[in-house]
Amino acid sequence: MSRKAEVLSLSSFSLPYRSAQRALQLTAALLLLGVVGCSSQKPQPEQPPAQTSQAQSATSLQRWEAQGKLGVRSPKENGSANLTWQQANSNYRIHLSGPLGAGATVISGSPGGVSLQRGNEPAVFASNAGQLTEQIMGWPLPVSEMFYWVRGLAAPGAIAGQQKNAQGLLQGLQQAGWQLNFSGYQSVGPYQLPTRIKASTNQAAGPVSVTVVIKDWQPR
Repeated sequence: MSRKAEVLSLSSFSLPYRSAQRALQLTAALLLLGVVGCSSQKPQPEQPPAQTSQAQSATSLQRWEAQGKLGVRSPKENGSANLTWQQANSNYRIHLSGPLGAGATVISGSPGGVSLQRGNEPAVFASNAGQLTEQIMGWPLPVSEMFYWVRGLAAPGAIAGQQKNAQGLLQGLQQAGWQLNFSGYQSVGPYQLPTRIKASTNQAAGPVSVTVVIKDWQPR
């Protein structure tokens, strides 16, 4: 009788022990599944920041040196010249050399005004580059607006006929009495900058066409 009681006692003791053991095994299995699940989930790559628009990107370009050609067709002039345009914020220096520049012509500008010097002649000063070039060279060069146009931007002020391509790059524009066509762009660091701009206007003396071809952009 005591033997049977001992067996029952041992059996009643082993039941909770087995239940606890099974609970521990189940907990371990769940933890293992959790670890495997976490390890199978690869970390998502960090998304790159959205690129700025062309207008925002080009607006930030305030210092550069650009080299290329400047061509002019007007009742008084028909030719081209080598072009070097140096810009440092609101100060600029445009150097023309070749037949159109009559050897060498330097147009310098700052918030205080504009000067134009041809060869060894004395410099002539004015407040507006367009008026100064028309007075001295016979055709207007709208440098104040070209400061924006040359970067593929509309200048401040009224605009009409603005056209952009699928990438948001300026293709056509009417502004300040000029019709603009942008027929080429190139990647320069973070910028997309024009390589060819044709600007046309009608003057009292007849039509004027100015073509700027930039072969080398060097942001500063």
